[in-house]
Amino acid sequence: TEEHPIVDLTLFGRRNFWTGTLAVSVGYGLFFGNVVLLPLWLQQYMGYTATAAGWVLAPVGLLAIVFLPLVGRSVGKVDPRAMATFAFLVFALVLWMRSRFNTQADMTTILIPTLIQGLGMAFFFIPLVTLTLSGLASDRIPAASGLSNFVRITAGAMGASITTTLWDDRAALHHAQLTEQIGNASGPAATDLFARLAAAGRSPLQAAAQVNRMIDQQAAMMSANDVFAGPALLFVLMIGLVWLARPAKG
Repeated sequence: TEEHPIVDLTLFGRRNFWTGTLAVSVGYGLFFGNVVLLPLWLQQYMGYTATAAGWVLAPVGLLAIVFLPLVGRSVGKVDPRAMATFAFLVFALVLWMRSRFNTQADMTTILIPTLIQGLGMAFFFIPLVTLTLSGLASDRIPAASGLSNFVRITAGAMGASITTTLWDDRAALHHAQLTEQIGNASGPAATDLFARLAAAGRSPLQAAAQVNRMIDQQAAMMSANDVFAGPALLFVLMIGLVWLARPAKG
């Protein structure tokens, strides 16, 4: 009710502000959650060191560095909604590619989506910020920018927490389902596996522990595929949200 409030919630009454803020916040939450998940999966289940996992993530900025100046020069000439749509499609493609990973994926296979992701990053932030702040008087831009950034950072923290929680929950579900398929080890594949482990000198307890580790790895992979595929669909659906905004002005 103040004339000049510290947090100006009346900004959410503007269509471009709430659609832009929601799009950039949800998009950043999905992006950040997957950025957190990838090195966790690589280090815990794929045998990567922290350094190797870092090398896999490092190329994400290459295409962003190349295309950011182009986006900055073009954002006043090209509809920011079209640019944001392109970014969402790139993110959806990257996550779909990651949802096709398996435990045999080599570093090159994992690097390619990371490299492509940089292209989406270049077209993500500038157009959506432009859309969010368009049409505002200059004296309201600091308040609008601060409020939008607060919502985005909060969404990023929530995205990381939700993503890792979903990964753990889906991994537990897949682990239970895979264990049920093995059952009491009476199937031919399971019988053959335990026989080969016994021939290699494993005790029944050691063999069971090794099989459980294999199930853990496959369950984590299947869970990661689920967590990558879900946000890919959400990025496609959010394209409609971007086009609810009016064309950027000012």
